[in-house]
Amino acid sequence: MSRDHGHGHGLRSSDAASRALAVSLLLHTLMMVLEAVAGWLSGSLALVSDAGHMMSDVGSLALAYAAQRMRAHQPRGYTFGLRRLPVLGGLANALSLLVVVVLIVLESIERLDDPPQVMGLPALVVGVLGLLVNIGGIWLIHRADSRSVNMRSALLHVVADGLGSVAAVVSAALVLGLGWMRADPIASLIIAVLIAGATIPLVVEAGRILLQRVPVDVDIDAVRQALLADPSVAEILDLHLWELDSEERVLSAIVRCTEPTLAAATECADRLRRTLHDRFGVEHATVETRLHEAPEPPYEF
Repeated sequence: MSRDHGHGHGLRSSDAASRALAVSLLLHTLMMVLEAVAGWLSGSLALVSDAGHMMSDVGSLALAYAAQRMRAHQPRGYTFGLRRLPVLGGLANALSLLVVVVLIVLESIERLDDPPQVMGLPALVVGVLGLLVNIGGIWLIHRADSRSVNMRSALLHVVADGLGSVAAVVSAALVLGLGWMRADPIASLIIAVLIAGATIPLVVEAGRILLQRVPVDVDIDAVRQALLADPSVAEILDLHLWELDSEERVLSAIVRCTEPTLAAATECADRLRRTLHDRFGVEHATVETRLHEAPEPPYEF
């Protein structure tokens, strides 16, 4: 019997992701304070409201940063560490985005009926600054090159806020140029639909990972056939494939080998792990091999 684990690059981008989240968190915090102060000094409700929306982004980025930092910790009793924590953080962020969408829709509908007076110039200036901050945050998080639900939901929060800044800039320009106050709620409704369309798949993916479903881009029957294609494998007794997060796949299998010795069976397990890594991207595989028991020869008189 042979048992081994192949550890991959699931944690390789963790430091880069943490740094990207930390810098983005700092930039968004400073922008939130700027919007709140500018809104209070100018009497602009639009800027104060956007500062409140920015506060939700700051909270989401803080949650994502904490989850990313803690994913490599391994408290007593957690043999896989806290690598699922970013998935939970990503799910919480995605659900909070859906709440934000509902609030945006309700507020936009109310403003369509009774559009408030918006001070166009302060909204335009701060909107442009907010857009620059969000572009910087998007670049930082995207550059971290992380496929985790946690990072993607954090990125989606920043993108959503960036779209909000675009809406603020466009609507402020329309208010300044045409005096059309309904530009802001109309743009907000369009953005709410875009945010919801991007967020719902994240919620579905987080749920799939937490329920330990086979990765969507892997055919479990193809995995089974790849293992059976090895000349030393006679039978697959047990097979499970799931994800710790979007960056690390885990597989456990029990196979019956035709090899006569334990050393040969160990070589068989090594070949199977290489196959799983090269064809299906499985970085952490546990393969147990059992020697094939030949039938006893018939008793001769």
